[in-house]
Amino acid sequence: MESGAIPDNAVTASSSYVPNVGPKNGRLRLERAGGAWCPKPQVESGVREYIQVDLGSVHVVTGVQTQGRFDHGRGQEYAEEYTLEYWRPGLPQWRQYSRWDGKQILSGNSDTATVVSHRIMPPVFASQIRVLPYSVHRRTVCLRIELLGCISPDGVVSYSIPKDESWKPGQDLSDVSYDGEEDGPLLVNGLGRLVDGTYGGDNFKMDVGLGKGNGWVGWKNDSFPKNFFELVFEFDTVRNFSLVNLFTNNCFTKQVQVFSKARVMFSISGSVYSGRSVTYSYMPDKVLENARNVTIHLHNHLARYVKLQLYFASKWVMISEVTFESEPIDANVTDEIGASLAEEEIIIKSGGIHDSMWDSYETIAAPTEENGYVEVIIGVLTAVMLLLLGVFVIILVLSRRQKLQGSPTTILRNPFGVTINMKDLLLNLSPMNTGIVHVSAQPTPASQDPPSDQSSMCFEHTQHYHTPLVNPYYASTTYASIRAESPMRREESIHSDVSHKEAVDDVSDNNSITGSLSGKAYQSYSTLQFRSIQNPPLVINGKPNNLSATPYAVTGPDSPVRKRYHTAPREKNRMAPPAVSWNIAPSMGQSYKCREGELVPIPRYCLRILQKLGSCHVGEVIMCEMDGEEVGKGHVFVKTMQEECIREIKLLSSLNDQNVVRTLGVCTAEQPPWAVMEFPSELGDLAHLLTSNENLKYGCLMFMSLQIASGMKYMESKNLVHKDLAARNCLVGRGYTIKIADIAMCNPIYEKHYSEIGGRPPAPIRWLAWESILLDRHTCASSVWSFAVTLWEVFNRCNDIPFSNLTNDQVVQNAEQMYYGGELPVVLPKPSICTCDVHDLMIKCWKRDQNVRPTFREIYLFLKRKHMGETLSSHPKKIDV
Repeated sequence: MESGAIPDNAVTASSSYVPNVGPKNGRLRLERAGGAWCPKPQVESGVREYIQVDLGSVHVVTGVQTQGRFDHGRGQEYAEEYTLEYWRPGLPQWRQYSRWDGKQILSGNSDTATVVSHRIMPPVFASQIRVLPYSVHRRTVCLRIELLGCISPDGVVSYSIPKDESWKPGQDLSDVSYDGEEDGPLLVNGLGRLVDGTYGGDNFKMDVGLGKGNGWVGWKNDSFPKNFFELVFEFDTVRNFSLVNLFTNNCFTKQVQVFSKARVMFSISGSVYSGRSVTYSYMPDKVLENARNVTIHLHNHLARYVKLQLYFASKWVMISEVTFESEPIDANVTDEIGASLAEEEIIIKSGGIHDSMWDSYETIAAPTEENGYVEVIIGVLTAVMLLLLGVFVIILVLSRRQKLQGSPTTILRNPFGVTINMKDLLLNLSPMNTGIVHVSAQPTPASQDPPSDQSSMCFEHTQHYHTPLVNPYYASTTYASIRAESPMRREESIHSDVSHKEAVDDVSDNNSITGSLSGKAYQSYSTLQFRSIQNPPLVINGKPNNLSATPYAVTGPDSPVRKRYHTAPREKNRMAPPAVSWNIAPSMGQSYKCREGELVPIPRYCLRILQKLGSCHVGEVIMCEMDGEEVGKGHVFVKTMQEECIREIKLLSSLNDQNVVRTLGVCTAEQPPWAVMEFPSELGDLAHLLTSNENLKYGCLMFMSLQIASGMKYMESKNLVHKDLAARNCLVGRGYTIKIADIAMCNPIYEKHYSEIGGRPPAPIRWLAWESILLDRHTCASSVWSFAVTLWEVFNRCNDIPFSNLTNDQVVQNAEQMYYGGELPVVLPKPSICTCDVHDLMIKCWKRDQNVRPTFREIYLFLKRKHMGETLSSHPKKIDV
C-alpha cells in the first residue's frame, strides 16, 4: 500500500464520508488529500464498514499495520479496534480471521500518528482482504493500512485431510487454522497449518507463547484401521514435481515417530490416481528426537493433484509443514498418459536414521532387463578393492621394517644420521665448567668451528653465578631450554618421540640456558653439537645471565657408541595445579600441563586509571592506559587478585595464543596485586557487537566462531577450562578478531546472567554443563558444552539469553534430568540462520556423557571446513583451478 505497488483501483470501501477521504487515501504513512479513509457513518455495534484491498492473486498475509488520520496535525480520528476478513478463489464466502487463541478483534490505534503492527498468526491465504473498524460505542473513525506478506510460492489451492477422533474443540494437535469445510470424516477445500510456513518445535508439548502444540497437526493410529492416512493437495495448474518436503516430529519417547512409509500418487483430474507412484521407506530413528524435514524425490511427475499415504511407525504421526518444489507447465495432459505406466512403481529407501537434514540416500529399482551390467560392475569394484588392499599391506610391511631398523622413540634423528642421546645430555649438565651451545641444522665435525648462519646462536659468559643450569624440577622434565622472543612465552618440554612431528618453543626459567631454533632446524629435527670452551662469559642483550655450566660431550661420526635411554617426564615430579579465583583454571581429573611463565613487573606509575568496569566476589576489573619505556603504550585492563595469587598469574602469563587475551605482567605496588592484561576491544565484546550490528553476514559469524574454537583448542591442549565461556567474554578487535577474556563477571550489564547455586558464588548457569551446575565439576568437556551455548548465541545474534523462557530454578531443574540419566527436556532451538549440521554439532556438545561430546580440536576442524566452504562459495573467482 505505502509503496504504490497496489493500484488505486484495487482499493475499495463500503462507503466514504467525502471523496477527499476515499479508500485510495488509506495508505500507511502517506498524507494525501484528506489524509486517510473515513467511512460515511459513525462506527458502532452493528454497523459494518470496511476498506477492501484486492491483491490480484493468492498471497500469504502475515501482518497488518494501521494508522489514524493525522492530516498534518489537523486529524483527530483513529480506530481503536478492528477485525479482518479474507477471501480467495475456492472459498464460498468471506471468512473472518481468528488468531491462534481464538481472538477475532485486534487492537488498533490510540492516536493519529503512531503505527500499530499485528502479526497474523496463523497466516492467511487470501487474494482479497477487508479491514473493518470496530467499536462498541458510536465514534467517528478514519484509517490508514498496510499489508505484509508475499505471493504463495507453491501454487497450493487447497488440501484435504482426515479428521482424527482424538481431535476436540480447542485441541492443540488439530488443524485449528483450517478454513475449509467438513465433509463427513474429512476436511476439504481449505488451507491451514500444513502450508502456513510456521514450523513446530522439537518438543510439541512446550508452549512458546502461541499455545501448546502450535504448528503441529497430529494423527493417532487408533483412528485408522488400515494403519495409514491420506493427504490430498490441489494445485492451481498442472505442474512438474521435483520433490516434496514433510517437516515431521520424532519425539519417540512420547510415542511420536516419523512415518515408516510414504506412498505418493498423482492425478490430473483428481478422480483417477493412475500411472507411476513413488514409495518411500524411512529408517526409524530412535537416537535423535529432533524434528526434521523428510525429502521425497518425485522424479518429475506431472499432476495437478498429489495424494500422500503416510503409514504409522508408532502411535502418533505429527506433520508441521508440507512444501513442494514444482514448476507449472503449459500443456494439455490427461490421466490416460499416466495410465499406460500404471504397472511401474518407483521405490525409494532412506539410507539411514537421518532425513534430508542429513542427506538421506536413495535407491531406485531399475527394470530387470538392464541388470546385465551388474555383474561386470561388481567384478570391477572387487578387483579395485583387492588392489587397494594389496597396496595397503605393502605400505604396512615397509613401515614395520623401517621401525625395526631404528626406533624413533629413543633418539632424536635427522636425515644426516647425526644423533644425540637426550638423557646423556642431562646427566652431563653439572655446574663445573662454562660451555657453549650450538644449535644447527647441519652436522658439524668437532674439529670445525660452528657456522655463523641464522640456525645457530652462541652464548658467552661474563661472570660466574652459583646457580645450577637445570633446577631439580626441570631436570626430569625439560630436555632442551630455549629462550623465546618474549618472557611471556610458555615453557614446554621437547620430547624425544619424533613421531609427533612437533617442535615446541620452550621458555627457560630465570636460571636456564637460552637460545633459539631456526625454522630450518624445526623441520629437520637438527642435532645439537656441543664444543667445550674454557670460561667464556655469557652475555644476553648486554646483561650477564645467571648461568653455570659444564663441558659438554662432543657427538659426531667418531664418537664412541652410547647407551640409549627412554626419557620421559616423571609423574611424581609434576607440580600441583595452583588454586585460582577467576574462571580460567586447570581441568578437574586431568594432569596439570602448564609451564608457568615468568612474571614481568610493571611499575605503578606506568598505569593510569581510566575507568572502573565493575567488581564481583573475586575482585575488580579496571581499565587503564599503560605508558612507559619498559612496558610500551596502549590500553590495558587490570584484575585485582587474591593474596595468594602469584601462581595463578604465572599460569595466565604462560598462555600465548592469538585468540586468548595475553597477560602482560603484574603490578605488585598495589595490594592485592594487579594482573595487567591486554585490552584488544576496539569493537567491544561480542555480545554487544551482535546486538548492535544486525548486518553481520553468516560468513562473519562463522569466522568469529572459528576463532573462539581456536582459542579453546589451545586451552584444551593445556588441560585448562573456562568456567565463564560466553559471547560477553569474547573481545572483538579490528577485522573482527576475537580474543577470549575473563572480565564479564564484573560488568554490571551482565549481572542478571549469573545466579547463586546452593550457596556457591554466582555462576552463569544458563551456559554451564549439567555437571558444572549440580556437581561444581569443570572439565574440558564442560567447556565444550559452554562453547555450544556460545555458538548458539552467535547465530542467534544475542537477541535472547539462553533458555529465556525459563527461570533460574527451572534451568537447574532442566539440568537435574541429566543427573538422573535422562536428556534435556528443554533444549535451545535452532537459530534461523544456523545450518542443520552446525546445530547438530551443538546437540552433540550437549550430550549427557562427557566422553561422547566432541573435543575442541574436532570442533575447530569442523568449523574450519565450514568457514573455508563459505569463503570459497562467496569468492568463486578466486578459486585456482
